[in-house]
Amino acid sequence: MARSFQVSRRRFLGGSAAALGGLSTGLLGDVLQAQPKAPPRAMALAALKPSGALDEAYWWKVRGQFNVVDGLTFMNNGTYGPTPRVVLEALGKYERELAEDPTDNYRNDGRDEVRRKMAAFVGATADEIALTRSTSEGMNIFIRGLDWKAGDEVVYCTHEHGGGIQPLQQIEARYGVKLVKIEVPSPPESVEQIVKIYERAMTAKTRLIMVSHMTYVTGLLTPIKELAALAHSKGALISVDGAHPLGMLDLNLAATGIDHYAAAGQKWLLAGTGTGVCYVKRDVQDKIWPLMGYADLKTTNDPKAASYGARRYELGGQRNVPSFMAMAEAMEFHDAIGRNNVEARVRQLSTKLRAGLKGIPGVKMWTSEDPQFAAGLTLFSVHTIPMENVVKGIYDFNHVWIRTMATGNLNGVRAATHVYNTPDEVDRLLEAVTHVAKNASRYMSTTQAAR
Repeated sequence: MARSFQVSRRRFLGGSAAALGGLSTGLLGDVLQAQPKAPPRAMALAALKPSGALDEAYWWKVRGQFNVVDGLTFMNNGTYGPTPRVVLEALGKYERELAEDPTDNYRNDGRDEVRRKMAAFVGATADEIALTRSTSEGMNIFIRGLDWKAGDEVVYCTHEHGGGIQPLQQIEARYGVKLVKIEVPSPPESVEQIVKIYERAMTAKTRLIMVSHMTYVTGLLTPIKELAALAHSKGALISVDGAHPLGMLDLNLAATGIDHYAAAGQKWLLAGTGTGVCYVKRDVQDKIWPLMGYADLKTTNDPKAASYGARRYELGGQRNVPSFMAMAEAMEFHDAIGRNNVEARVRQLSTKLRAGLKGIPGVKMWTSEDPQFAAGLTLFSVHTIPMENVVKGIYDFNHVWIRTMATGNLNGVRAATHVYNTPDEVDRLLEAVTHVAKNASRYMSTTQAAR
């Protein structure tokens, strides 16, 4: 797909001053004027702290901390979120420090400081937090770390991500675990309906419920607190795929009662690629073997086991030190705005989007309009137009970038709205969707969509 949009003048100046040194003064000035300028440095986080009304002037200041190119409306944060300048500068800083003085290349003290900040950020204790490379790594840590036996059962729904399903398929193949798949309506009617669907699927052999806090498909916010209570009442554990809520919602994992939570840093936390977190409740850590590392940390008479806590799940060799260190700046960026303010802004923009989509003839909404079931992700389809054509039509019309989403009976597209988005950008998406819906016949085939 051709992507031609205006290059931002915030991007770095190409070339070097030395390369331009042979030009005349006048010509040099013309060249420099024509070139995109380097982006401003990150604003001090103290300057991002709200001092008055959270109006559009404030949110424009937040938007100004991102280097998204001019002319592009990016709404695929659910796959990868652009990092704010404070995180970009931190990544460069840690890279330089390691290059200049590699004597402390593991940065264990720094890692523990990030762990403490993450614990406070998600409502946990530091010894319940492992820093990982992805949600998928965190899901594998818990699911593959349990002692399974043939006949054990796991309940999960059809909208789970492969990062959770694939380790389930491994324990099914290796140990004879039975996987019980359920269907949750899109959208559901009530919390009680969801809980009853899971309860009906459970038996005396159910060992685990695996569920997404927010499904990557429809953006359904699942009632994990109620499902945790259900699982524990049946003698089972609950593992939560939390790829999306970290950095979107104001989390308090301890209050939910869940046993495990795996989350991504590169999505809504805006921490960059190769980052994540795995929460394992202290009470169940003796049931979870490390995915990699030293088996003796499982042994009850090892004095290191208790003090290691969830750090035992990080043991796996050298990690990308700058990436996990810069997670601290990503959390500080959110805290400067206020986690509750971030969540409120995400909900404000997504509510505006869903309200607008509802009024467009030919659009079907798959995401609930009930705020207890939805936040920053919105799934919709336009007539029966192939989802790839909808994405291309929207981008070609207004340079709004969203993504396709298909699973089961769904043929839809998904938009994500975060703090760097604006109400005007939501309007641009709605305008593009209206155009595609009104010209449905033009977009029904790939050949037609390309015209």
